[in-house]
Amino acid sequence: MEDTRLQLREFNSILKETDALYNKLAKKSGLSDCAFWILYALRESDGACTQKELCDQWAFSKQTVNSAIKGLEQSGYIVLSPSKKDKRSKEIRLNEEGILFAQENIDYVFELEELALLRMPPSQRAAFIEINRTYYDMLQMEVNQHLKNK
Repeated sequence: MEDTRLQLREFNSILKETDALYNKLAKKSGLSDCAFWILYALRESDGACTQKELCDQWAFSKQTVNSAIKGLEQSGYIVLSPSKKDKRSKEIRLNEEGILFAQENIDYVFELEELALLRMPPSQRAAFIEINRTYYDMLQMEVNQHLKNK
């Protein structure tokens, strides 16, 4: 069991260190973590997301995303418009200034991530994704079971 605790400590440390790297990139751009991930998601998507989609994808609270959206809107990077899918939601889109800002402050992050993955052989890349997905699925199962029993 002790070996497992050490492995979990190492794994959790790696996750936190990775988060810290992204935090440095966000700060370099003058963004909060949440605003950074919103711009990242908008650049990665077809250009539009709803607040709910952002909350679901990045596991941020609705309040945190709402606050970051307001800040991005005040900075002149995004526009909100009624969603075509759900009239109760608004679509978040980058405007021209936001596209330029994201090109300078977000797009290179995609390149850094790709370069990091390309340093791994294809089999390790596939295993990296598979193992992380399996761990998440198993942890989710354990958490759900624990919460059901409480």
